[in-house]
Amino acid sequence: MRARQKGVALLVILLILALMVTIAATIAERNGRTYLRTAAQLDHQQAKWYGRAAEALAGKMLQRDWLDSPDKTHLAQNWAQEGRRFPVDGGEVLGQIVDAQACFNLNAINQGTSDLEVQPYPAKVFLQLLKNLGEESQRAAQVTAALRDWIDSDSEPGINGAEDEIYMALDVPYLPANQPMQDVSELRMVSGVDADLYRRLLPYVCALPTQKLSVNVNTLRESQGALLAALFLAELDPTEASQLLQQRPREGWSSMLEFLALPALQNIDTSAIKPALAVSSDLFMANFSVLMGDSQFSQHSLLQRKGNNFHVVQRKYGLSMMVMP
Repeated sequence: MRARQKGVALLVILLILALMVTIAATIAERNGRTYLRTAAQLDHQQAKWYGRAAEALAGKMLQRDWLDSPDKTHLAQNWAQEGRRFPVDGGEVLGQIVDAQACFNLNAINQGTSDLEVQPYPAKVFLQLLKNLGEESQRAAQVTAALRDWIDSDSEPGINGAEDEIYMALDVPYLPANQPMQDVSELRMVSGVDADLYRRLLPYVCALPTQKLSVNVNTLRESQGALLAALFLAELDPTEASQLLQQRPREGWSSMLEFLALPALQNIDTSAIKPALAVSSDLFMANFSVLMGDSQFSQHSLLQRKGNNFHVVQRKYGLSMMVMP
């Protein structure tokens, strides 16, 4: 009898020990997860402040280059250096500054008119860009009209355009924004823009918080000949445009007069083109990635020059939509 009681007591003790071990393991696991969560939050917060510091540094760098050369922005300046890496406590910061005026501003497509039956110069440029990228005339016209409808403030479709009834008939319905784009990724939502066309357009387009079209010919990449040619509508071949960019002086053209005096442009009427061209820039996108341990924090800051200083007018987090061609 006593042996049986001792066996039961031993069994109870073993059960209590097993319960205590289970509880201890659960507490340890929860504490471990709490620690990892707290560490990740601290890393994220620290990375955020590193991003703000890099943003301030970018502003100072742009300011210094502008003070050295206020009339001209070009790719030989300090801001345009690629592959910047800055070691910081616990990680590193990778940074790159991109001229936000080396692209077609999608929000400028209706510039100068609210009448969708009248095609302003920026809409003609976008139409020609699509053609230069290999799109057929009919599809290019449809996508251009749909983009104009996406950005205008009403729900009345233009010729070949797309408004509520087109988008609401989709398998996953949604409504057009009817306002300027907040991010270039909205382009993928526009009727007629599939994944392939979106990828091909990305190196040439942007969505800036202005309805003005101003493209800096000094900061266009050689691979952006299709955009430069589009600015001259059908008067300049993309291959010729790429050659002009390849032959560009190291520090760019000093003025629009010097650029437009090039032999390849002599027989082209540039009266409508001049307002859209520039040799200096006031808008820049500073892209940063902060690596902290196993985590990565990305920040994209749009800086605009006001007077002698550069100020942040837009800040985004996540993947960058400013694609290098």
